[in-house]
This record gives sequence, structure tokens and C-alpha cells, in this order.
Amino acid sequence: MQFKPFLLLLAVVAAQDDAFFECPESNGFFPDPEQCDKYYECVNKVPETKFCSDGLLFEASDPNNELCDYPFNVDCGAREFVQEPEPGLDIKCYRANGFFNHEDPLICNKYYNCVHGFPHAYECPPPLVFDEAQGTCVREEQASSFAKKCEKSDVKEEIEGFSCPDGETLGPNGQPLAHPSFPHPTSCRKYLTCYFSKDLNELGCTEGLVFDDRSNTCVPPEEGPKDCKCWYECDPKSDCPDSCNTDCSCS
Repeated sequence: MQFKPFLLLLAVVAAQDDAFFECPESNGFFPDPEQCDKYYECVNKVPETKFCSDGLLFEASDPNNELCDYPFNVDCGAREFVQEPEPGLDIKCYRANGFFNHEDPLICNKYYNCVHGFPHAYECPPPLVFDEAQGTCVREEQASSFAKKCEKSDVKEEIEGFSCPDGETLGPNGQPLAHPSFPHPTSCRKYLTCYFSKDLNELGCTEGLVFDDRSNTCVPPEEGPKDCKCWYECDPKSDCPDSCNTDCSCS
């Protein structure tokens, strides 16, 4: 559907609506002519007024199907009104149900999925941005005019002096890695992963293991890089069993 703002309509008494609505068929589910989240269930030509849950709209293409769906899946046509939002909603939720922009105008890759008024936070994988009109993460060139526009920072994120390298990182088979990992500058247990070669994250192996950048896995110290063999403890037979370096050498 074409994304557009809806006009709020104060709720009216359902019994009054039933009296004015004429069922087009004996049985089925039929849309209100003006309000997109309101519909009628007709049984033997007798209508009963119904409303979709707050934030959802009535999908009117099949009178045999009672379906309320998200706005980006529903063509409302001339039905431009909707009910008032539920009172007392979390500030992150415009409506009790739906996918909504992050509250920070400078953040374009995060959003909320509100379910029964409770916001669940999500983040788009880089380089995607959230488009509220489409209810999903898209590339910037695919975003609608309703998607937020955020300025890009030229400053690369760093963790202890490390930043994701420019361009592709090739794996052992010569193929580009989607999420390459690198040794941590100061820790044998930790490692750094560049999701989509851009989004820098610090991760770690479980206790007792070290990161091996040759296999991109966590391994026992004796199977890992030479400079990490004594990361956890020194060899008791060492000349410096209490003060060895991570590569087992003595200072």
C-alpha cells in the first residue's frame, strides 16, 4: 500500500454503527466505508461492528477471511480514518502493535516492534536502515520518502586501536568473508568481528580457550597462536612459573 498518515476518528457506539451498515452479502466480513481498522461481521444479513487491535488494519480483499494486518500490508483505499491510540502506551510505541522508528532522530538503523503495547528493540544489520513505511530494513537506495535520513560519520569505530579494514577480507579459500574476525590487540581470549566488514564488535571465547585467527575458532592454548600458549598459566617447569609472558617466555 502507499504509506500515508491516517486521520483519527473518535469511537462511536457500536450499536449505532450496526443500525446504519447494510450487509452486501448474507454472511462475511466487510470493511467500514470510512475507517480502515473497523469492519463488520455479517450473519444472515445482520451486521456486528468489530475493530482491529490498535495499530492493525482490516484487510478487505476476501469477505470470507477475517484478517487484521500491519499497515504496510493493507490497501485502505478511501478508508482514511482509524481509531484513537490506546491510552497509556509506552512512549516508544505510537500504537499498541506495529513497527516504529527509534526515538532518536539521529539513529536510522534501530527500530521497535510493539506487541500489545510493549516495545521490542531491534537493529538492522549494516548497511541497512529501517523504513517504517515498509516495516523492514532496506538499503538506503530502496528506502521510501518516509524513512529517516541520517548523516553518516566518517570516523571509524575503534576498539583498543583496532578498526575494521577497508574493503573485503579474504578467507583461507580466497573468498570474501561476510563477517571477518581478527585477533584482539590486548587479549588472547577475546577477538574482534566486523559484521558485513563494517560493524565492529568485541566477542570472547569461553574460559580456558583462546582465539585462533588461522581457523577463526576458539581452541585450547596449546593449539592456538604461539604468543597465547601461556595466556592462562605458565608451564610449571618454566624458569619463571609465576611470571612468564603469554608466549611462555621469561622477561
